[in-house]
Amino acid sequence: MSSSAPLLTLLPIRDARERTFAYELRTHPVAGVPLSDIDSEARRTLTFLQRGDLLRLVRGRTLHVPVTPAVVRGGAITGFASADVAFVLAADALDDPDTLRALEKYASAGFQFVFLGDALPLALPDALQGSLVAFDTGSVSGLALTNIVQRLLDAGARPVARQVDDRATRERLRASGVVGFTGRALPRGRRTAVEARPRALNALRVLTALADGRPPDAAFDEFIASDAVVAQNVFRAATSAAVGATRPRTLTHAFTLLGREAMLERLVVATAFLLGDCAGDAELPLIAIRRSRALERLGSALDRVGHPRARVVAGLLSVADVATGLPPVVLADELNVPPLLRDALLARETSLGQLLDVVEAHEHAWWDDLFARCEAVGIAPTVVGDAWTDGWQRARLEATARSVGDA
Repeated sequence: MSSSAPLLTLLPIRDARERTFAYELRTHPVAGVPLSDIDSEARRTLTFLQRGDLLRLVRGRTLHVPVTPAVVRGGAITGFASADVAFVLAADALDDPDTLRALEKYASAGFQFVFLGDALPLALPDALQGSLVAFDTGSVSGLALTNIVQRLLDAGARPVARQVDDRATRERLRASGVVGFTGRALPRGRRTAVEARPRALNALRVLTALADGRPPDAAFDEFIASDAVVAQNVFRAATSAAVGATRPRTLTHAFTLLGREAMLERLVVATAFLLGDCAGDAELPLIAIRRSRALERLGSALDRVGHPRARVVAGLLSVADVATGLPPVVLADELNVPPLLRDALLARETSLGQLLDVVEAHEHAWWDDLFARCEAVGIAPTVVGDAWTDGWQRARLEATARSVGDA
């Protein structure tokens, strides 16, 4: 990420079955200093988008990009006619006749738009019928949410709820007709795959036991070989990371070819996907890998954050409660985690736990929180942004390689 690029994050937008169908781009000016006007900021975001990095990261899913009416009227979005992008505007842009004419022209040509806010006219124009309308849940609750959804449906819109961070609200919105939502991943509870949970926990036990940097021994080999599903996942991770003549043919060959340290690294990736299987959530492995790689990179810039392996394992543990449905305190006891990782799961008072808070603040676009936490731990927000982008790229490579290997 260049010094002139904004801080950015991508929030998954999930459908009623919690499958990710799009990503919402959230940006913040670097160093927390806004530009002179929001139109310039929107144009800078489009310039950054032209590099193609973000579209490669979302890989086939729609990217929701914030713009302004002036940018739309000026024709700056024309270059994205063939890209899978939906442009996000404030709903009151529909009140301006010139903007509305431009929107109708672009919509007729196949452009997608998302309107932010619940203040819509009685009905959307024909060309914009079926557009997504996103609204925040933080300021309203209960019956008011249901009324907003119904009003949006009556206007010919498809409602998307933002910042839905509790199960009861999510279920209420689903029942009222919301087509998508953003928010934190929530513990799966009874929906967790019962047969997958013990396997994921066993893999985490091995990783937490070795998080202090001690070398894996023959017991590590035995653990991998003792469970056919774990062995298959580790072997898939090993083959996806290798190319050409170096591609292992069997699990034994992989250990011989790569060595135990490399196979332990492959167990990290395999465990991320095991956690995804446990939760029945294809997005969760990407979150786990992104956090692990970001923590691994950021830890090298700070003191007292443990062995690099501990940082990686902390990223996996940060989604383990979501995947397994077990509260963090139960997970800590179940896995017998060492003190540093126990703190990362529970109190987050050590440097590693604080760094995990930084990564999560960036991930969820809690920008004010991010700047405050970065100052507290002594790290620049741009460094966090670079680590997050690197984590995204590495997670996407792992997912792509796995998909190719399965083909």
